Amino acid sequence: MTAAARPQPTAVPSALEIFVARAEARALLWQADEFDLNTAVDELQAAAERDSLVDRISQDKVQAIIAEAFAKVC
Repeated sequence: MTAAARPQPTAVPSALEIFVARAEARALLWQADEFDLNTAVDELQAAAERDSLVDRISQDKVQAIIAEAFAKVC
């Protein structure tokens, strides 16, 4: 197999990148009336705590990420 034909390793997204994507997805689902606002936000907050994002980036940054995602769909 030549070097060009070998599959290239893909980068693994960070917990922060995954959280941002989840927040954006939840916001879209909220906009489509799949979730009420409290459920959507509470589950994101729980995920941020579970994945230690609150400790790593601060509660303020977690809230800012959530707010930005929901602001995009309002």
